[in-house]
Amino acid sequence: MAHQAKTFTTVDGNTLLSQKYEPLRYSIEKILPHGLFIMAGSGKIGKSWLALDIGSAVATGGNLWDFSAENGEVLYLALEDNYARLQARLKIMETENIDMSRLHIATSSLGISGGLLEQTENFLTQHPETRLIIVDTLERIRDGGFDKSMYAYDYRDMTALRGITNKHKLTLLLVHHTRKAYDADPLNTLSGSTGLVGAVDGVMVLEKETRTGNKARLTIANRDTEGFSFDLEFDAARCKWLYIDDAEEEPICTMVDDFLNGAEWSGTPTELSEILNDLNDDTAITPLTVTRRLKNNMDIIREKYGINISFERKRDGRYITLSRCE
Repeated sequence: MAHQAKTFTTVDGNTLLSQKYEPLRYSIEKILPHGLFIMAGSGKIGKSWLALDIGSAVATGGNLWDFSAENGEVLYLALEDNYARLQARLKIMETENIDMSRLHIATSSLGISGGLLEQTENFLTQHPETRLIIVDTLERIRDGGFDKSMYAYDYRDMTALRGITNKHKLTLLLVHHTRKAYDADPLNTLSGSTGLVGAVDGVMVLEKETRTGNKARLTIANRDTEGFSFDLEFDAARCKWLYIDDAEEEPICTMVDDFLNGAEWSGTPTELSEILNDLNDDTAITPLTVTRRLKNNMDIIREKYGINISFERKRDGRYITLSRCE
């Protein structure tokens, strides 16, 4: 038998440029595309709260901060939790009056080499509109043991999981841990080898300023999009990570001062957003944005404009009270 010459299969630049490919899609616009991603942070830092917030945004077609989510089914593998704890978390996050039927939660699964991929394919067959799968945490699904080296072990597992995102139009987000050792580059703090970072489409790293503090930085490095760095603050009342706007003072500060003629005003976020939008035709502030921006600027509004802000949840909804300091 004649020897078959080995060669490459190539495509020339003009042919490649003439091809039509579907544009990159996002589960969360700009910051979380479809593909395989890792979200890492130290233990008990609040990764699960952020993961659940991301899942809720996609399941309801809502927002994460100022970024809109693609509405779709969500599979959340909360492998370090139980249903009672998860129910309590959803209630704290004020989701009781929102349709959460597209968020599907499981507290157990098989491992990567023991049936997880088959479980996932069967779920996607039943729920073809799935746009996000969250695995909390990655270590809970790793069951194959080392093979030659840590790098090969990491790369093999990521390659297996990538098969899901190669076949389906969705995001697979793996919650993972960081090492205790400090590094100026947050991506170098991921537990495991460089095979993890090299095999995924992007990495999010959540780092607190201090262990007991409520402020953190989220660094995002994606293969196909720009990088991001967000300063966040944990809202203990609703157990959500809120985005701290880079601007020292937002327009809402002066808008509230102009609006509050009397000593006090109280109403719902919807009522306040309608009032502020009527005062300024150039704004389009949603009730969710009103609440977030007021919370982010409470100190400025109190110290510079002499207005106290309080938030209260009653039976018929959430209320905001604005009052002039005496």
